[in-house]
Amino acid sequence: MTDVCWTTLVRSLLAQGCPVRFTAPGRSMAPTIADGETITVRPLGADEQPGRGEIVLAQVAGRLIAHRIIAVRSAADDTWFVLRGDAQGQATDVVPRRAILGRVVLPPRSCRARLAGAVQRFGQRCARWKFFLKPVLEKTP
Repeated sequence: MTDVCWTTLVRSLLAQGCPVRFTAPGRSMAPTIADGETITVRPLGADEQPGRGEIVLAQVAGRLIAHRIIAVRSAADDTWFVLRGDAQGQATDVVPRRAILGRVVLPPRSCRARLAGAVQRFGQRCARWKFFLKPVLEKTP
């Protein structure tokens, strides 16, 4: 699926009030959102204003980004949001409210940490068993 198709699909689903779940690519939000982590985006109502510190999905230059709001600026015609990835040193994008498509909802940190720990322990156990099973597996025709 092309970026244009993906952006159109996500915009359409969120506009209809449907949450969207997808795998987030990139490391700009590390460690909050890891590369390849599944995130859920809930649509924002027309009257909802996201606040400073929230992670939002925005359309910037034709692509979708999930970044944190670090500042909110009001202007006569619109409200503008300064966005930055947690792993980035400086603000990268300033967008109007209409460019913000939804609010990123993450599972509680403790659940994510437990899952990451379980995956790591599983990998360690597999590595230990590989040492014991290697001679057996080599003899199997």
